[in-house]
Amino acid sequence: MIFMTTSFWKALNSKHHGLTAGLLNIILPLFVLLPVIFSSCSKDPVNIGIGLLPDDDFIDILSTDTISVRAYTMYDESSLSSDSTRMIAGGIYDEYFGTTYCDFVTQLRLMNPWPHYDFVVDSVLLYFTPDEVSGDTTAIHYIELWETGTELTDTTDFYSAQDPDTITFLGEYLMPVLTADSTYAVKLNNSVGEYLLRDTTQFLPASNFYKDYFRGIYFGVRSVDNPVLITMYSVQESFGIIIYYHDETDEDHSYSFVATNRAVNYNRFTHDRSTAAPDKQILHINDFVPDTAVYLQAYHGVYTRLDLPSLEQFRDELTASSTYTSPGISVNKARLYLPVHLDEDTYTEKEMPSQIYLRYRDSEDNEILVPDHVHGLSFMDGTYYSADDRYVFNIATFVQYYLEGKIDSPSVELFLPLTAEKNVIFKANGNDPSITFDFAYTIY
Repeated sequence: MIFMTTSFWKALNSKHHGLTAGLLNIILPLFVLLPVIFSSCSKDPVNIGIGLLPDDDFIDILSTDTISVRAYTMYDESSLSSDSTRMIAGGIYDEYFGTTYCDFVTQLRLMNPWPHYDFVVDSVLLYFTPDEVSGDTTAIHYIELWETGTELTDTTDFYSAQDPDTITFLGEYLMPVLTADSTYAVKLNNSVGEYLLRDTTQFLPASNFYKDYFRGIYFGVRSVDNPVLITMYSVQESFGIIIYYHDETDEDHSYSFVATNRAVNYNRFTHDRSTAAPDKQILHINDFVPDTAVYLQAYHGVYTRLDLPSLEQFRDELTASSTYTSPGISVNKARLYLPVHLDEDTYTEKEMPSQIYLRYRDSEDNEILVPDHVHGLSFMDGTYYSADDRYVFNIATFVQYYLEGKIDSPSVELFLPLTAEKNVIFKANGNDPSITFDFAYTIY
């Protein structure tokens, strides 16, 4: 059954600043803009910093790093699943990354007070409207439904690999062939409706229903062969259950339970990298081996970590120098250039995600967006430039904060928003071309 979605729920319910001593004797301040290119291992970093400063303010910066930008592929099971506006279910396959499985848990909310009739359940339908559909929609897929026992609150942290607290199995049902922006009705067992209506005194107050009586519902997809992936948006009230019943006078009624825009939900993402093609599997994850390729995966999968050890050495030398008083340095430019791997098959220009985000971790391992994001996405950039086959990031504010001691570590992490479905492979660590860091600053 296919319906338009607008307002159908209610219708169905109607029934830095010091100067050095040398500079104090100069009438006009001396401002020098000095660029440093921190690039791949083809650059000799031993003399990084030599000749960067005026003779009067010379700081001898040496480095023992073999490369100036170190890139690694990382994975973290405890990544927060914080975007509650989307409900994602199904799977996606990539011959490099393997298989990703997605499912979600959400609250169901009451749309109207219970009318207090004696009743007999006639039928139960699950309604859902996928806003985005990808994968093999014509293959055989099954919807799995469970009741969950943990209360869902706005103040509770949920993690991407967190198993749902399933307590009551509500059945497995054949999924119809899907297209985006159509509403589908899947007939559920009448026992689901009888279970939801087993004690209607729990419907008053309405909050008691989702806090204590029926705390959440798990929605998963089991694919027999090729996976399918669907995304729904809570703001559109695109998921719910309607029970059709008749009262003691044989009059027909319906009653709805809906995942409204006020409902709390979280997505779970699990990754099976063993299903990747044997010759394309990711070899180094969390082992800090500087492979010539690093990986970035959608749906809280592997991510890319970039370390700037030469920047750390630079700050240490600046703060240790007797001729430098913080914050006498101004970062004029700090840009990362990340070339991508294109194979003209799985990875092509048109498949590149439109936006990549940057974050860093504080001393307590909290994930925080780089401060450049405050100025807007256009300032931070993170977009793909097809002319050069690379992504570009502006991290001038991040570097400024790091040099001032406001950020602990010169490391950033690339991650994809939930709007992205495609993965990215970057050339790194001695590859040609490789990741580079362009840095320019002024001493004053």
